[in-house]
Amino acid sequence: MINKRARGMVGVLVREADGMLPFSEPDFCRKLCLTGHRCGMKVFVFTPSSISADKFSIRGFCFENGGWQQGVYAPPDIVYDRCFSYDRRTLHRKHIAMKRLAEVHQFSYLTRGLSGKWNVHQALLQCPELVPYLPDTLPYRTKNQLEQWLDSHQGEAFLKPQHGTHGKRTLHVVSPSVSEKLLLTGRDGRNQILHRQFQSRQEGLNWIHSFIANRPYIMQSYLELVTSGKEPFDIRALMQKNARGCWELTGMAARIGARESLTSNLHGGGTPLQAESFLRSEFGIGPGDRIADTVRKLSGKIPICLESRFGRLAELGIDFGIDRAGNVWVLEINSKPGRSSFFRIGDAASARKSIENPILYARYLLLSKP
Repeated sequence: MINKRARGMVGVLVREADGMLPFSEPDFCRKLCLTGHRCGMKVFVFTPSSISADKFSIRGFCFENGGWQQGVYAPPDIVYDRCFSYDRRTLHRKHIAMKRLAEVHQFSYLTRGLSGKWNVHQALLQCPELVPYLPDTLPYRTKNQLEQWLDSHQGEAFLKPQHGTHGKRTLHVVSPSVSEKLLLTGRDGRNQILHRQFQSRQEGLNWIHSFIANRPYIMQSYLELVTSGKEPFDIRALMQKNARGCWELTGMAARIGARESLTSNLHGGGTPLQAESFLRSEFGIGPGDRIADTVRKLSGKIPICLESRFGRLAELGIDFGIDRAGNVWVLEINSKPGRSSFFRIGDAASARKSIENPILYARYLLLSKP
């Protein structure tokens, strides 16, 4: 029997997974289902492969009555896309499945995705008030281009995939001159710490080009974004739309990586801390508070700037770097952000809002329909 569609049906689209439950992010999805119940909305979880051949029903899961219940659902009114994958085949299957669903049922995506780090950087460049906070950035094309970059940027470069997450396959390149060795630190495709040394720049450039292969990459200025103890860190700000359809800062958290690591991502072993107290301890009370204010100000401007280029968005995870002089840099923006930092640092208010806001914004969209 198909669960009939009520006004307020939200489908959470996630990846297939192996395990007790056949989908990813089960804990997050459980919290979304419970929030939906409290808000009077039906929330269920589905994957691209769970849409029926006739496209009129979806096999999904809903957490209710104390456990996961499998059922057959009518197509949702709102799709909250949490389907992480940069594999082309997986993305193609997802695209085809959702295109087929759209042929028989009109639904809205809660939020649109962002189309790669280079396109995001170009969009941010169109907002003059953000330009001073953006590192020099170019798409990687060739070994010769990277060599020219090294010669014009004090022999250093930071390379990262345009579509990657969690710090995987990032590289810090150090090569002061053609005649000197080339040093690499970073993370490989399994997110393991990587250290390599090459006897010549050309040998290193050849290795980097092979490592990148045909993946789209960007090059950026290398910024030393470390604590006084030389540990890498960043500040993650979570911006979300609320029950009124307005952007708000849900919360901020500092993320500190291991000293030998290039990145501070939690998936790479980083540790979260309360942002304001961390900034005060690192930079002093006055400077730390000014840095936090700058992060808040920029966090309010960035979503509006990006929506003007990419269309409606619902939430953004914005990563900021702070150098030892206290300068703030916009490092990366994620349209499918995590929120585990708030739970781990005990910020109950931000943790609760990070779950509630997507459902409350979905309800706002549904109530706004004519």
